[in-house]
Amino acid sequence: MKKNIIIVLLLIGIVLMVMAAGDRFSHYTGFSFRGKGVTEEFLKPIEAVDGKSFGRKGQLTFELYRNGTFIIDGVSGYAWQRSDSYRDSAIIRSTKALPRTYKVTVVAGEVDYGLDIINGIPDDPEYKGKGGPKKFNGAYLIAIADEPPDGPHTNDWWHQHRKCVIDICNNSGGAGMPNPIFMVYFDNNNELVAFNGEKDSWEYKWEKAATYRVDQWYKIEIEKTRTRYIFSISDENGNLLKQRSIGIDKVWHGEKTYPDYLVVGDPHENYYQGSMKIRSITIK
Repeated sequence: MKKNIIIVLLLIGIVLMVMAAGDRFSHYTGFSFRGKGVTEEFLKPIEAVDGKSFGRKGQLTFELYRNGTFIIDGVSGYAWQRSDSYRDSAIIRSTKALPRTYKVTVVAGEVDYGLDIINGIPDDPEYKGKGGPKKFNGAYLIAIADEPPDGPHTNDWWHQHRKCVIDICNNSGGAGMPNPIFMVYFDNNNELVAFNGEKDSWEYKWEKAATYRVDQWYKIEIEKTRTRYIFSISDENGNLLKQRSIGIDKVWHGEKTYPDYLVVGDPHENYYQGSMKIRSITIK
């Protein structure tokens, strides 16, 4: 009898160990995906409300400020991110911290964040000295932050909390223009390092990784392994355009004590005006 009890207890212990090993999400984030990941394809209508979580596991949350929004009708098959003023912001973020290792994928396209949209915008006395809303226009295709981005933020906040980014940033300074996609990480001194897609090298200045077309869709990925962040840009057919990696130890707040949060959309309350469409967001 005692022997049978011991066997049963051992079997229970083995089952629990297997479940724990296969469920790396639950330990770190509270989500239980069992290694399969989750994908939001926006196939059902969703009302975008600030602070509202959505998705199969509630893995995504809207953060909306002023009139920034997402239109998700459940028919078109995408989330239409709308920012009608540089003073609003609209992002989708991971509800909780990402697991210690992960791959996040965003399929996005029809990006409409050109400089023509912000042409003629006057100086804003509220954000005087911040670089000016008429100099930059863009959006985050994928950004990884070290804190939950659960409030409206200026670029100053993002400069302190971004770890790495794949983004659109049209700019009057001419960096990578026209229509640049930047792959960027921030080093241990919080200095920007961008991937130069032409020279195939990391550089301490704004250099574009690739060029986007406004009528095209792209698959954007950031993967975190135990030692590296891997950045990837592919076209809508899955053809790899650019890929590069960097050691976690070289990245701002890349150490284990800092969590990772996914961010997609227009992040700034003092920059960026336009729209883009998001076909899917995957966390696995």
